Amino acid sequence: MPGGMDNETHTPIMLYLPLAQRNNAFPWEVFHDTHRMGTFATQDECFRHALRLADSLGRRTGRRVRLKVEGDNGAWETVDAFVPDGVEA
Repeated sequence: MPGGMDNETHTPIMLYLPLAQRNNAFPWEVFHDTHRMGTFATQDECFRHALRLADSLGRRTGRRVRLKVEGDNGAWETVDAFVPDGVEA
């Protein structure tokens, strides 16, 4: 590929934030693929952790990081959480 960039560099990292599991002490979760990256008592804590994780992953890998957030209606919204310098948002 041009400039030595491979497809892995261009593929965004995805973090998933599903709706809360109501019967759980820590109902809010963050996933990277199938790996649970954290569980939280509040949605606010969950989002803060996801944004910190996105920043860390993005800076370490130089890749865009997106959050996929499940809404109350079951639809997923995608949000850019980290965009490396020099990459268009």
